[in-house]
Amino acid sequence: MIVLLQLFIEGVAAGSLYALAAVGFALIYATTRTFHFAHGATMLLAAYAFYQAVSVWQWPAALAVFAALLVAVVFGVGVDRFVYQPMRRTDASFLTIFAASFGVLIVATNLVVLLFGNSFYSVNSTLSQGFLVGPVFLSRANILAFVVAVVLIFALQWFIHATRTGVVLRAMMDDPALVGIFGLGDRRYSTIAFAIGSALIVPAAILTSYTSGLQPSMGAVITLLAIAGAIVGGIGNLWGAALGGLLLGIAENLGVWQLSSSWKPAITFGVLLLFLMIKPDGLLGVRTRRS
Repeated sequence: MIVLLQLFIEGVAAGSLYALAAVGFALIYATTRTFHFAHGATMLLAAYAFYQAVSVWQWPAALAVFAALLVAVVFGVGVDRFVYQPMRRTDASFLTIFAASFGVLIVATNLVVLLFGNSFYSVNSTLSQGFLVGPVFLSRANILAFVVAVVLIFALQWFIHATRTGVVLRAMMDDPALVGIFGLGDRRYSTIAFAIGSALIVPAAILTSYTSGLQPSMGAVITLLAIAGAIVGGIGNLWGAALGGLLLGIAENLGVWQLSSSWKPAITFGVLLLFLMIKPDGLLGVRTRRS
């Protein structure tokens, strides 16, 4: 029982990071209808930027965090501005945009391999330390992951419901054409959506560099986890995406109680397949309207 409780806590921490990735992906998809498969590349580049700044250049942690945030936002907005927006203006098909996004992920991954190699890197810290609460160990990294995820997701909800820009983003989630009808530039709000969605994945990138370490394949892994979390929760619902990411993290970690950790991807996509068969609209999703 103690082992299960410890695995559950580890799952909540991992799921919190998955939730941030899934919410960022869901926000971008819901507002722009762009299947941003290169979302994991944003995390990959942000993580390596943080590692380079804090471990190689010996920058203060706060400055390294800012560098990672800057890299993530510039990359996400740049991909939207120079890849997706021209394709959307020519009414490119979903498959065409998906192929372009997949290509961006491959290019980013190979760029990291070119600059850093295939070696495993990690950032030394005291985040692995913690304290006992009864028989259960709580690490600083786990606590920080959960707290940061909760704060950022609630902050995003406040922004969407309490600001003019947020209202426009919510309108885009319901019907992207509304932005054009009211004379608002869709390019501007698409840029805002990509900036916010890209920024949300930065805490996951930083904490992963401390806890699990860095390797070039992590970009593809987090992309698949973000997509799975968004689908399980409901592709057009931000709360659903957060819940879906959290559920996947818990399921992965509880699953290794009886299985090897190498089964984690199989558990993730087993949960995804189950939802696609039983509840394809996700936990909090609504049935997609046909145009």
